[in-house]
This record gives sequence, C-alpha cells and structure tokens, in this order.
Amino acid sequence: MTTTTALSTPDAGTLQRVASAAVRRRFVRRLLAAGAWFWGIWAFVVAVVPAAVDRWGGELVGLTYELAGAPARWVALAVAAIYCGAWLRGHLAAGGTRRSLVIGVLQGAAIVGPVFGVLTVLLTLAEERVFRAIDEPWPGGATPLPLDTVAGIVITIVGETLVVPTYALVGAAAIGYYRALPVRLYLLGPLHAVPLLVPLAIVDLSTRTGLLGIPLRGGYDDPVVAALVVAAGGVLAVAVAGVGALRLMARVRVRP
Repeated sequence: MTTTTALSTPDAGTLQRVASAAVRRRFVRRLLAAGAWFWGIWAFVVAVVPAAVDRWGGELVGLTYELAGAPARWVALAVAAIYCGAWLRGHLAAGGTRRSLVIGVLQGAAIVGPVFGVLTVLLTLAEERVFRAIDEPWPGGATPLPLDTVAGIVITIVGETLVVPTYALVGAAAIGYYRALPVRLYLLGPLHAVPLLVPLAIVDLSTRTGLLGIPLRGGYDDPVVAALVVAAGGVLAVAVAGVGALRLMARVRVRP
C-alpha cells in the first residue's frame, strides 16, 4: 500500500501578500536611508543657518524648515517614484502584481511616516531653541497645533504619518503615469499630471503643512477640530492617491 502526500501550494492571495511584504521591506530600507541623509543635512541647517544669519547682521523671516515647504515629504515622493520605476519589471517577473507593488509602497510609507513625524517635531522644537538662544523672535512652525502641548505633538506626528504615504503613493502614481502615457501626449504631459496634485493639496491643507500650509501657519484653534480635520483629510488624501496609483499602474506596459 502506497501513501501519496500532496504538496500544498500557496494560493494567489498568499503569494501577493508575500510580494507586498518584500516590497515593504525594501521600500522601508530605501526610504530610511534617504531620510538619514535628509534629516542629517537639515539638522545641520537648523543648527547653523539662524546663527549664521544673525552673526552677519541678517534678518530672520521664519522657520527654515517650514519655509522650504517641509521638504521631507518630497523625499518620500522621489524615493517611491525611483523605486517603482526601477523595480516594477523585476517585481512582476518575481510573481508580484502591480497592486502588490502599490500596497507594499503604502505599507512601507505608513511605517516610516511616524518616524518622519517624530523627527519633524524634534527639528521644529530644536529650531525654536536656536532662535531663542540668539535672541530672535520665533514665528512658530507650520504645524496643525503649536508644539507646546501633548495634543499638538501627537496631532503633528499623526499628520506626518498620513503625509508620507500620500506623497509616496503620488510618487508611485507619477511613474505609472509616465510609463502609461502615449508618446503623442508627451507635450501635454503636465496637463495630464494635474490630477496627481489633488491628494497633495488635500493633505497639505488639512495638516496645515507643506507648501500650501505656509500661508496657514498657526494651525487650528481647537485641538478637537485639528484632530478631526487632520485625520479625515489625511485618510482621504491617502485614499485618493492610492486609487490614482493603482489605476495608473494598471495601464503600464512592461516591455522585455
């Protein structure tokens, strides 16, 4: 009598979860590596620029990091675009799908988002102390709430936790848009890319950060309103960016 042992094979859902997890691990490593350079450079800028301007008789007009539009978010966008552009073909060849690539990027950005949020708070507080040390008025950061309360710190971190995935998904959508765009439409490319700016505008305005948050410096007056708007606006922005990334990735043709 012989016994036959059937080897179980993973189902499609399991395979795609494994593929997303692989993307997530690689994307987290790349985003943290880029972030290490970014935050190191900005820590130097925040420590040196205000003191240097004051030393040579210049006039400080605002928070260095926020006047640059809280640029950490652009690191997420750029890394996602570069990663998806470089790895899409290899990911599909390894058995993954466009959807699992986008999901992996989203998961990785959601992991790194709180890290960037904490660093944003620390950088802002550090610059406030630099301004005080050189006896210059500090205008306050472009954050949902001032960072002198626990609520302000927590809501700011939550906001950045949603900002990073939004910008990363737009980066993924951007490479999908570029790859899917017919040659005859390249001259009109910027016009077709305008919808990609919508989730960026939503998350910037709801969190009162980024380029669109600069005119709204001072944030919200009510912590409850701030929490609700930041959470709702951030989740909406992530959802819109995710739909855009999935739709554009689905149109990409991968050539051998």
